[in-house]
Amino acid sequence: MTEYPAAVTMAAFLAIGAAPVDARAQAAVENTLASAWTTTAEWTLQEDLRIWGPPDGYLGDVIAVAADSRNNIYILDGLTQEIHVLDAGGGFLRTLGGQGQGAGEFREALGPAIAPGDTLWVADQGAPRYSIFGPDGTLIGTRVRSATWGLITERCTMAPDGSYMEWGVRYPNRERSDDPSDVDLVHYYPVRVSPDAERLDTLPHLAFVLQLADLPSVGLRRPAWFGPRLKTALGCRDDVWFASSGEYRVYRRSLAGDTTVVFTLTGVRPAPVDEADRDELRATFERYAAPALMRDHLRALPENKPVIAGLFVDGAGHVFVIPETSRVDAGTVIDAFREDGVFLGRVAVPEAVRIDATKAYATGDYLLFAGEDEVGTPYVTRLRIRRQ
Repeated sequence: MTEYPAAVTMAAFLAIGAAPVDARAQAAVENTLASAWTTTAEWTLQEDLRIWGPPDGYLGDVIAVAADSRNNIYILDGLTQEIHVLDAGGGFLRTLGGQGQGAGEFREALGPAIAPGDTLWVADQGAPRYSIFGPDGTLIGTRVRSATWGLITERCTMAPDGSYMEWGVRYPNRERSDDPSDVDLVHYYPVRVSPDAERLDTLPHLAFVLQLADLPSVGLRRPAWFGPRLKTALGCRDDVWFASSGEYRVYRRSLAGDTTVVFTLTGVRPAPVDEADRDELRATFERYAAPALMRDHLRALPENKPVIAGLFVDGAGHVFVIPETSRVDAGTVIDAFREDGVFLGRVAVPEAVRIDATKAYATGDYLLFAGEDEVGTPYVTRLRIRRQ
């Protein structure tokens, strides 16, 4: 077991790897696939609900999903700017919002966040406000919102005292330069907002260096296609989980900036960027009729793809990683860990389900994902956790 000092940034970890042990060090856990299901009963996932849309309609572009304490399900459709609410059995309850600027409407909603008492907060990126709905769907108020922040739907966005967390993003190099290409260094920092939205507490940031691609056709540098990204998840105990998607190493840090847990899963090999990945890139840029830009990105492709496609928590003592490796396609399995970093095991996703690793919501009993079928029709699936 290796130990790491507390209170270091992501950039420091990426630069120095394992640091010398000192009196403040927190233990790190090195897991292997062979340790799966040795500390708990094995889990399996069973799809028990699939949602295609509201009555007489279909989903357009699922931005986020969430669930409240009654297991009601909330689905934000980015095309219609509507939030569809269904009960635990999948029965339709109501639709909230809709495109517009009036009371209870959204211009660019970021996702439903469940607050104490099952009230619903919706941050609108297109308008500087939060819309707050009661458990019955009644609009009960609004709050002024700073356009700087980005509220996202996570299991632990809202705290028991009614405060909530947002993420701020800064590009410090670009702030010191007139060059719009200076976007390699990124600072991600959690922001705690008081229940009345009057006080903002900016907390220690995470520093991350992006892999950039030179794009001569437009004279800029931009993040490389299939390059590593920072994956984050808000914890439920005044903490945050994060990882560089380029390696299987996950950190837990207090909001004060102290690193408390580091865990790895060894023996993971990245998947190579193959011709199917190049075809995906080509198809994207062909839609925008940008052949020169496509060639620039193709020349800058890394040799391998990131190994972490998603990261999220359930608020019940577990953190989940969705891997993509040389032997595992993204979205086909989920790795479950305890909050102390101990690997529980790898859970196979039902073969008929195609999940989106970036749109997940977990409780202690099930996982909610957005997905698509073979022809690209969107849906939301609920996967029940069965403990054998």
